[in-house]
Amino acid sequence: MKKTLVAVMALLCSSCQLEGDNYATLSDMLNTQPQAEQAQYQVVEQQPQIGKISDPVVASGTRYSSDYERYRQNIVVKAAGPNYVVYEYTDVRVDEVASLASAYCFETTGYLKAYLRDIYMYRNHKRRATFDCVDLASQ
Repeated sequence: MKKTLVAVMALLCSSCQLEGDNYATLSDMLNTQPQAEQAQYQVVEQQPQIGKISDPVVASGTRYSSDYERYRQNIVVKAAGPNYVVYEYTDVRVDEVASLASAYCFETTGYLKAYLRDIYMYRNHKRRATFDCVDLASQ
């Protein structure tokens, strides 16, 4: 087995030496390609064909032009009073709704803060959040 490997290695080395005699340096040998290989690597630009079905592109959800537009389409005031507000929302986080509730409580009372009472699921995967306007410092 070892004799066979040694014979194969000697044959490979001799073929490398014969091929290497045609070039002055190793870089010359690596940079030079036969004509058939050079023709194989030609770059061809192709124009895209119109009307051809391409791979489907998966959208990452609904796009909105601004946060205001997203809030306007996805948040609805369902009930409001002097000391509470109920929002129905979808595709919005509850902390974003909380900032609206805080602004509502401040505008209606002038000093009270919004306190989240409860959140529950409603029809069509919508959620309803109830916020109370309270003065937490006095309690």
